[in-house]
Amino acid sequence: MPEQPRIIDCHTHLMWYPDHLSEQYAEEALAAKLVKLKRSGGLAYSANLDKHVYDAKPDDHWRVSRDVHKVVVFGLQAKASGMWVPNEVIAEYAAAHPEKIEGWASVDPTQPDCREQLDHCVKTLKLKGLKLGPVYQHFDPQDRSHWPLFRKCQQYGLPIMWHQGTTFPTAARLKWGLPLQLEDVAMDFPDLKMIIAHLGHPWETDVMVLIRKCPNVYTDISAVHYRPWRYWQALVTAMEYGVEHKILPGSDFPSGTMDNIVSGLRNVNRVVEGTALPKIPAEVQDMILYENWKAFFPQWA
Repeated sequence: MPEQPRIIDCHTHLMWYPDHLSEQYAEEALAAKLVKLKRSGGLAYSANLDKHVYDAKPDDHWRVSRDVHKVVVFGLQAKASGMWVPNEVIAEYAAAHPEKIEGWASVDPTQPDCREQLDHCVKTLKLKGLKLGPVYQHFDPQDRSHWPLFRKCQQYGLPIMWHQGTTFPTAARLKWGLPLQLEDVAMDFPDLKMIIAHLGHPWETDVMVLIRKCPNVYTDISAVHYRPWRYWQALVTAMEYGVEHKILPGSDFPSGTMDNIVSGLRNVNRVVEGTALPKIPAEVQDMILYENWKAFFPQWA
């Protein structure tokens, strides 16, 4: 029998309330989940939801990761938005499953010891990448005072996962979420690999033109299938700009699973069925799920 194509998940979280999430963040996360369920017709499942709705504990994470070839997992450290996942939590979990799980760090660039913390994450905790979220951490990604942090990443060979897009917490600063704000970082650190999460929604077109011109900048499809019209538009735009090969599979667990992601991609053309509008071909869908990751993660191929 032919070997089944392998899929990776480049975007998952460990975190749980109240250890890592503030009261306000947990309340707003619950409200956002209810809106998502209402939109998808799933409110029947909402009766049992509480402030633990976005809990992602190691056992839960491992359960949904078993059929995936390799998985990136991280937390987020963002004092301004009420999130703080110790990097030790990520490192301990990744060390327990080295055959599948790759742990990435998060440091808060607004904290004076962020570079020392990154050294600790790499040298002691053996973490392999960095998660940043300017909208959560309240920092300007164009501010050159952060260049020493990015320089360290490039020197260590650490890729960066950016949450560069919108989000729901009232404490977030959306002005720092515009994807084009990463252009200077990409140009000044050309060897620094970066992923822009969630297609950068709702600025998907900006992401497509940015990843076209920046060889080491990619994007992922995590948590975008919930908005089928925007999702279809984004993938059509990717094909028009010739960057469909730079889109990676990711689930944003616990917001979704790889099963959700595969199903969402396979149904991406449903919103334009019966029209003359362009479709996302099956071969492009297959490329996104099973091939593109090999360029960003050649060690896993």
